[in-house]
Parts: sequence; C-alpha cells; structure tokens
Amino acid sequence: MGAQTSHSLELAREFLASQGASLPLAQQLFAAGLGLSTSPALRHALSDSSADTKSTAALANAAFAGLTSEAKKLIAQLVELRWSSALDVQAALEELAIRSCATGAGESTDLVGELLGVSDIVHAHPELELGLGSKRASASARANLIGSVIAGKVSAETQAIVRHLVSDPRGRRIGAMLHFAAETVAHQHGKGLAIVSVAQPLTSGQHDTIQTMLSARYGRPHYLAQDIDDSVVGGARIRVGDNVIDGSIATRLSDLRNTLAG
Repeated sequence: MGAQTSHSLELAREFLASQGASLPLAQQLFAAGLGLSTSPALRHALSDSSADTKSTAALANAAFAGLTSEAKKLIAQLVELRWSSALDVQAALEELAIRSCATGAGESTDLVGELLGVSDIVHAHPELELGLGSKRASASARANLIGSVIAGKVSAETQAIVRHLVSDPRGRRIGAMLHFAAETVAHQHGKGLAIVSVAQPLTSGQHDTIQTMLSARYGRPHYLAQDIDDSVVGGARIRVGDNVIDGSIATRLSDLRNTLAG
C-alpha cells in the first residue's frame, strides 16, 4: 500500500465515522465498488491525481446517480483524495462498506465469527470453493451460490459482505478475502484478530491469559478465533496478521529434535 493511499484511507475512515454507517449504506458502497470493477476507464478517471478534484467529484456523482445522496456524498469525498493506484479507490469502497456493516450490526452480532465460519464451510466443500472461484460464472451467479448456502445461518451484514466478495474477487482467494473482512470488522470495533490454534477449546483462564498477553504486545484487545487442530498437541499457536507466536508442544518437541540432531 502506497503512502498516499495509507493517508487517504485514514481520512476515508474519518469520513465514514462522521457520516454514520449502516447496512443500507454498505450495500450502496458495495454496488459502487462492483461498478468500478466492470468499468476500468471510470476507475482510472476517478483516481487521476492530475485531474481537478471538483470535476472528479462531479463525474462520480453522475456515474453513481442512482445511489442515495448519503452514498454519493461519501464517494465524492473519496475521489477528492489522492490514491497510489486506480485499484485503491475500489478497495477503499469495499473496506468502508465492510466497516459500515460492522457498525450497523454492532458488537452484539458476531460478524467476525460468522465470516470465519463461512470460510470454514467453503474450505470443507471443495466443489463449493471451485464454484465460487469459477471465472466462467457471472458475479450474480457466484453471489447467489454462496447466498443459498449461508441463508438463515448468518446475519444480513455477513451475507452482504460475503456476497460482495465472491462477486468481486479481483484475483483474491475466498479464504484470504473472508479473513481480510474479519480483520476489518474487528478493527472497526477497536480490536485485532488473533487465530488461536489449540488441541482443545480454551478454558476461560487460558482465554484471559492470551488476551492479556496480546493486549500488552499490541496495545489493544483482540478477538480470539479458536482453531481446533490436533497437530498442536498442547499449548497454542497464535497468528496475528503475518506474525506467529508458537507455544505449542509439537513445535517445542520439533525444535528439541532438531537441536539434538544438530
């Protein structure tokens, strides 16, 4: 991510916070993002840093005339910012839509758990994963496929996020997209996301110990998503972003064997 995009994303999040977020707004932003996916020329025009910002905002307003005034206002603010690449505007729309879903649902709805649960369902059914990754299937066909699988099992916000992601993968794998969405939801609620691989479900004491350790290390609480994995044997392996904290007995035994063998 370029420096311009990083700065603009921070401002975009502030725009969303000041305007208010909801599922209807998220659906509008998802629609706008999908529109940019099907029109590279428009995407480049809206991210042209050499163009007059007022003209760019006017172009966006005309291109998305069918959206609500609330959505058009936020999009106009986005395109007046500077972005490192044309694709970054589209990615920003997607992120703001996910954050809008998170805010609209509130913390009482476990969007993070639902998104990771959908990932588990997809990975447990290779034929489903193949269908969702098919380039021959239309965006609406892929959205309807996953919609039929998760209908009645997750919240309306999770359905909106997942349907959009499979409609507009942009070369990403379904698991990576769902993990990104889960991280974004957690971040919107002021938390990080930690995947904790353990052989047995965590006790409340173990949960609190890990939470305290992560808060001290990263400066904020974390959503702990448990991954039951027999290969861990004992202890825990914790993944936060690209960082892995491996305290599993299996790894300690492997390290010991390597030391003895050396």
